[in-house]
Amino acid sequence: MGLLLSELGGYVCGHAHAPSGTKRISNLLRCQKWTAALVDGFFFANTQRRMDQLVAVGKRPLLLWDDSRLEKPESWFAEGLCSVESSKGKRLTKIKKGYYKRPTARICVPGFHWTGVLLSALGEVPSVCQMSWWTTRGKHKEVGTNIMFRMLKALQATIPHRLLHVLDRGYASSWTIEWMLHFEQHFLLRWKKNHLLVHAQKGTKQTHLLARSCVAQGRKLLRDKERKMTKHVSVGWLGVHHPEFMDTQLFLVVVRDRKHQQPPMYLLTSLAINSLKDAWEIVHSYMHRCGSPPGQIEQAFRAGKAELGMESPRLWFWEGRLKLLGIVSLVYDFLLSLLRNWSGWVPIFLKRWAPRTGNRHRIASVPIYRLRLAIANALMIAFAITQNSG
Repeated sequence: MGLLLSELGGYVCGHAHAPSGTKRISNLLRCQKWTAALVDGFFFANTQRRMDQLVAVGKRPLLLWDDSRLEKPESWFAEGLCSVESSKGKRLTKIKKGYYKRPTARICVPGFHWTGVLLSALGEVPSVCQMSWWTTRGKHKEVGTNIMFRMLKALQATIPHRLLHVLDRGYASSWTIEWMLHFEQHFLLRWKKNHLLVHAQKGTKQTHLLARSCVAQGRKLLRDKERKMTKHVSVGWLGVHHPEFMDTQLFLVVVRDRKHQQPPMYLLTSLAINSLKDAWEIVHSYMHRCGSPPGQIEQAFRAGKAELGMESPRLWFWEGRLKLLGIVSLVYDFLLSLLRNWSGWVPIFLKRWAPRTGNRHRIASVPIYRLRLAIANALMIAFAITQNSG
């Protein structure tokens, strides 16, 4: 039901000896002989190995970045709490016709910030590269941009080839471009329409004004799995510069919906686009980040909160919480590895231990929730047999 040490202790030693199991987990989290950095090092080493494998088979590694938050609205005294914007509050206060007026100010609650990075490639199931939790208050105060700085510095020192970092509009700023260029990394950034870009003939304009003269050079039917609809999409591109980095050639890819059901999407990248094939690869790389599970990084946040109980730890101290969340990240990465390495075995296992009827469950692209439930059911039966025989 959650990351409660008393409940987890029951699974370790059996529910009849739950206090003993709880003590073991508490001693593990309080132990001074290891830190959460051990888990980070494990993820980074696995990321290096998988990058080499992807490059060997001719695929471009993608690092998918995003931010979220862990909300603790009823907490007061836990170490490291800071103010975070409540996504739950935003969802619950959406305008519902005939009920009430939406609040004019954003809703903030106690919680922690969360930065996640997944390693993937087109057509591949992702793996965890980094999971970081940080706060803006107290003695553990951290600046969110330092997370990216340390990650890029480690990649430059250990990975010989450049990677493509895929980021959403929350990272659309000059400091993101500055650090990507400084650490010699490629980036694909969804750009905001009111930010300025420089064109050789048209001068300095806002992105949406500059994109008006960008003629579509290719069209394709694409499936929007999030909205469950097929759309006619056109793509065009042009060479631009950022006002603060005039020496660096960038490319703006403009993606339009033929029926104008969605506003145009602007993708800014440091990769050279010389053909229509390159432009579509850029589009698909970004869609892989925000598309259907398991490609989307938002699914990692959702699974961590809803399925793995990352918002439920009841730990006083910051270091112990980081250790427990790191262990849970290992569990999520293990589930992804099953989908990646045992794709033919997973449907059989699900049918045996977590059967579901209906077409929706049969065609689900990522049975991450059912997979965890199936493993839990199998382990529960095995544990019961062992206890009865022993």
